[in-house]
Amino acid sequence: MDTGDELQFEALIQGLLENDFGYCDDFINAKLLRGLRSKINQLYTAGEMHPAGLSNSQSHHVNEEIRGDLIKWLENESINEFEEGYLKKLKAFIAYLNRTCFTSIIDFECHYANYQQASFYKRHIDQFKTENSRKFSVVLYLNDTWLSTDGGMLSLYPINKNQIDISPLGGRLVFFKSNLIEHEVHPSSTKNRLSITGWLKS
Repeated sequence: MDTGDELQFEALIQGLLENDFGYCDDFINAKLLRGLRSKINQLYTAGEMHPAGLSNSQSHHVNEEIRGDLIKWLENESINEFEEGYLKKLKAFIAYLNRTCFTSIIDFECHYANYQQASFYKRHIDQFKTENSRKFSVVLYLNDTWLSTDGGMLSLYPINKNQIDISPLGGRLVFFKSNLIEHEVHPSSTKNRLSITGWLKS
């Protein structure tokens, strides 16, 4: 394993242990970031992204008063070179988690998410009432030249701790327990907010 990757993985895990969440800037390189940003923009322009629901596969419904993002699921074995590059690193992180923290992650799922200007996702938790396989949430931001004035913050609400606000800077990855941390996506004021959201599953 690349030493730089291991240092990033350790920083994410240490953040989770100490603060209930971890984040890492420049989780992917600039070429990979540009490629993934181009891909999500192509999907959006082609009309291949659709409103997200509030459910699992057994019961799907859309409620724009709660969330307004457009999504497109990724194949776990994608042959797109940029998706493949990100998923390879995500799989390496999963292997590292299982080896060092005995987390027993056996699967994952990811989708592109495009929050158009003024779209949001109200405070929620990443766990279905009828299913508890999601153990960790990971969000990789794909935005370009994001400023604090653009809005679109991710707010985390750790139990018995102060609210944490994280700016969606391109290349930044955020990591937290799916069944523990309530979180919220605030509207952006000037541009679409782009990411890949994923869940590590047992």
